[in-house]
Amino acid sequence: MSILYLGISSKYIHTMPAGWFIAEFLKRKGIEIKEVYRNVNENFDSVLNGVIKANPDILLLSVYIFNVEFIKKLIPEIRKRLKNCKIIIGGPEAHSDMDFDHMIVGEGEEALYELLVKGGERIIYAAPIKDLDALPSPYTPQRLEQCKNKLLYYEASRGCPFHCSYCMASLSRGVRYFSLDRVKSDLKAIVSSGIKIIKFTDRTFNANAERAALIFDFIYENFKDAEVCFHFEVAGDLFDDRALKTLEKMPKGLIQIEAGVQTLNPNTLKSIDRVFDKDKFMSAIKKIISWGNIHTHLDLIAGLPQDSLETFSRSFNEVYELKPHNLQLGFLKFLKGTRLYNTYKASFQKTAPYEIIDSPHMSGEDLALLKRVEFALQRVYNSGRFPHTLEYLSAFYPSPFELYKAMSDFFACKNITKGAYEEQIYQSLLEFGGFSPKIKELLRFDYLLTHKTNSAPKFLRKDYSKEFKRFLNATKASAHILYAEFDHIPNAEKGGTALFDYSRLEPVTKRYRYEIIKQGAE
Repeated sequence: MSILYLGISSKYIHTMPAGWFIAEFLKRKGIEIKEVYRNVNENFDSVLNGVIKANPDILLLSVYIFNVEFIKKLIPEIRKRLKNCKIIIGGPEAHSDMDFDHMIVGEGEEALYELLVKGGERIIYAAPIKDLDALPSPYTPQRLEQCKNKLLYYEASRGCPFHCSYCMASLSRGVRYFSLDRVKSDLKAIVSSGIKIIKFTDRTFNANAERAALIFDFIYENFKDAEVCFHFEVAGDLFDDRALKTLEKMPKGLIQIEAGVQTLNPNTLKSIDRVFDKDKFMSAIKKIISWGNIHTHLDLIAGLPQDSLETFSRSFNEVYELKPHNLQLGFLKFLKGTRLYNTYKASFQKTAPYEIIDSPHMSGEDLALLKRVEFALQRVYNSGRFPHTLEYLSAFYPSPFELYKAMSDFFACKNITKGAYEEQIYQSLLEFGGFSPKIKELLRFDYLLTHKTNSAPKFLRKDYSKEFKRFLNATKASAHILYAEFDHIPNAEKGGTALFDYSRLEPVTKRYRYEIIKQGAE
């Protein structure tokens, strides 16, 4: 009996821990299994032909929102060519309307083993695994060697303590943890292998505040000098003082956090059963961002019940004013099995990612506007390349949301779309802010701040003064230093000369260090 696990990720750089856990568990039980990992961006026929060539008796597929359409297309083609191959599916997007021989609902390791050995029903409901340490660690030297240049997903717990009605995690019952000893042993092996980015997949990493603090302590004590980055999904309102004290002393770039806000509208929070302490959240996140050592990513969701365009824009403004390094504007997805899927009377896409189209609280036109705002936010704010330009432009608009609304409308008029080159974004912002002579200088400053270069694009350049040219001629050249003259310096009333040090990239902001070495004359 030949068994093939085919993992389909969303990108080449992403790993598939579900397949790793399943394969390692079966191998421990004496069942041979072959693992193949591809991604949705690869040629479909190439993936299909790989399966045909392997000619498995049993094909295992983990189905997620990012690969469900790919897998739905793949299965019929496999059926045509491998008529005797049994297909077993699992994962959050595995549903009874798909073509399969067996489907496992829930955690697959033990249930799959029982199915392979003893047989079972077409649809199997798996009980949660109580002792997670009984699962062998899948982070073997061989796997780690194969994904050195990839983002490694790490699972330290399963389940979620919360019951947000839009989220698949709400279907779990409580949280189960791998032991701290297991986590510490895994992390030592992973970091020593040379992996650079480790993303914890825990739904709410700090649901147990004491445990989270202990892991942060361990990371600081063991990896503070390592070239590695740990990413955590957290609840900002659950941090305790001990965790915050450890986070404050972390080296720059060692830790990233992603904190879901989703909405600040109290009526919406109540309608989706979301537990959220706004005051605690704001206090903790403000502290973390102010330290400057931790990249902070915040999430909002548009289209939730009771949230109109007006109330959503208020949430947007409050969260934006925290100045996170990344602000994600996402859209409500209707996931089968969630309470919201069954109760909220709204229109949504019938294929993945099942995004909202319109609702009783937000029209299709409102959501289309927010899609345009999302594009502007992603290409401008989340790029991290326009800090001073955005700070200046913000003063001319009554709120951050109004700034991005105006910007998004301008981009739409200029036909600036998803495929726009970076220089087109700079050019469009130059035109968008053309009412002020400072915009060109601020854009040039931001460009030099975020690009290792000896000059800005032609449309941002200026003719340097004779005095500055004499200064350049008299200054010893350096491969890592750039001097530039400006008529306007950020946060100043006059211009001057700036030094950009391209040997010193800030690990959190991904911007180069600079200093103002000379202010212009009054």
